[in-house]
Amino acid sequence: MLELNHRGATLEMTTAFKKWTICAGLLCAAVLNLPPQMRGQNASAPEQSGPYPSLEIRNVTVIDGSGGPAFGPVNIYIKGNRIERVVSTDAISRKEKDDEAAGGKPPKQADRVIDGKGMYVMPGLIDVHIHINSSKDVPAEYIYKLLLGHGVTTIRTFNVGNDDPRAMVEEKKKIAANQIIAPRMYVYPFWGRGDDPRYSNPDGARQIVDEWHALGVDGIKVIGKPGQWPDVFHAIADQARKNGMGVAVHIGQDGVYPMNAVQIASEGASTIEHHYGYPESSYTTRTIQDLPPGYNYSNEADRFLETGRSWLQADLPKLHGEVIHSLLDSMHKNGFIMVPTFSIYEANRDVTRAANLPWHSTYTLPVVMDSFLPNPAHHASYFYEWTSNKESDWARAYRRWLDFVNDYKNQGGVVAVGSDTGFLFELWGFGTIRELEMLEEAGFSPLETLHAATENGAKVVKNPELGLIRQGYLADLVVLTENPLADVKVFYGNGVTRVGEDRKEVHEQCVKYTIRDGVIFDSQALLKDVRDMVAKAKLPKREGTKP
Repeated sequence: MLELNHRGATLEMTTAFKKWTICAGLLCAAVLNLPPQMRGQNASAPEQSGPYPSLEIRNVTVIDGSGGPAFGPVNIYIKGNRIERVVSTDAISRKEKDDEAAGGKPPKQADRVIDGKGMYVMPGLIDVHIHINSSKDVPAEYIYKLLLGHGVTTIRTFNVGNDDPRAMVEEKKKIAANQIIAPRMYVYPFWGRGDDPRYSNPDGARQIVDEWHALGVDGIKVIGKPGQWPDVFHAIADQARKNGMGVAVHIGQDGVYPMNAVQIASEGASTIEHHYGYPESSYTTRTIQDLPPGYNYSNEADRFLETGRSWLQADLPKLHGEVIHSLLDSMHKNGFIMVPTFSIYEANRDVTRAANLPWHSTYTLPVVMDSFLPNPAHHASYFYEWTSNKESDWARAYRRWLDFVNDYKNQGGVVAVGSDTGFLFELWGFGTIRELEMLEEAGFSPLETLHAATENGAKVVKNPELGLIRQGYLADLVVLTENPLADVKVFYGNGVTRVGEDRKEVHEQCVKYTIRDGVIFDSQALLKDVRDMVAKAKLPKREGTKP
């Protein structure tokens, strides 16, 4: 198969067309005459193309996202941004032979054909806890390309830089119009940012929810007070439900009593983020966590240490019994979904490991790395004196947390994937894949893990046309050269290295294409762009030049 690339429009020529001769001038003219949706977001960008009137992905093994086993080989047919059909290659072969015997015409060649022999296709990953922490030194392009390069096609984000809700919606619209290279976006602005007094009272809260809904906001992110005041939260959740919006809750320790996880879920939270509020729901010998006398909630080193230690005060029988049963009731009544974000807290159990992850040298911008280092001016940069006993307490907390989430899943609970990257040495894209690994560590099977990252994520963003490879669904896919059911590490942007008995190393970067809404992104080209950004940022500044 011959593949010609010119100004972002890729033409793949099968052997049936090898006799065609195309001069450069005609090819250029053909590309320029394509409609905008065919030329992609940026006509000079080699990393993307499409969507196409017809796209065919041939001879692949499919993991469809439903939790069912892999199957194939099949051909996937896509029209524009929708999956038209998924057909066994045996059935296709039989039909072609029947047509040939009957003297029929050969089938029309698709506008783009991807030969996926030996490859795997699954729905694009959905990361439902993202912060686009863009700034003048950290371009949004850097974050978006890291995510797409790891097969993430949909994100639920709680901020885009310092944008207000209106500007966040505008970013979402630009992505939907293919004006920006980025994953599909759902926006949940933070509650309480700004000085609007309505954030703190129920009537005002209802007004703000209605205003955000009118703007096109998808949901609300509540973190602590004022949104966690019981009367205010009830108003937020009730009004959001009426508008078909979601409510994501980070249960702040400033309001975990009385608004623990059981209470928050029963009041109508669509998701609870992180681990807060679950152990507090199980207390039997106290109602409020036992904290040191000198504890200061405003001190992040205190706060992050003691929230982990809350798990060590949990009543485990009640946690795995009454608490899980109550959460399952809320799931059935309100659609509650758990989003653990295991990976973001890993530095708390081993900060040395987190600070020395192998991809930091080539994929982490220097300014991002600096934001991870101890600094009271940066959120979650509190490792001033993070001792072995603090790490061991967090390691013990992890064992209880992992077991709790796995038991919740085993009892029928829905769990989705969120990474919360951009803090605590966790990098966009890489953190999403680490979250998959940690679900496996908790006890999820590989199929359960990928189901959490696909169909369950679609439930979080309330889009019934995402998360599955199924006829009529949106064409959000990832094409890999290796089997993610055997090793989710194959998603990592820095690739995987295998060593044979002859001690020779074979290195492979396995995410070949990320397809979002029918637009094909060359994942490795996107990741190369990121590496180039990092390399450029590390160049010494010449004297007299502006930073």
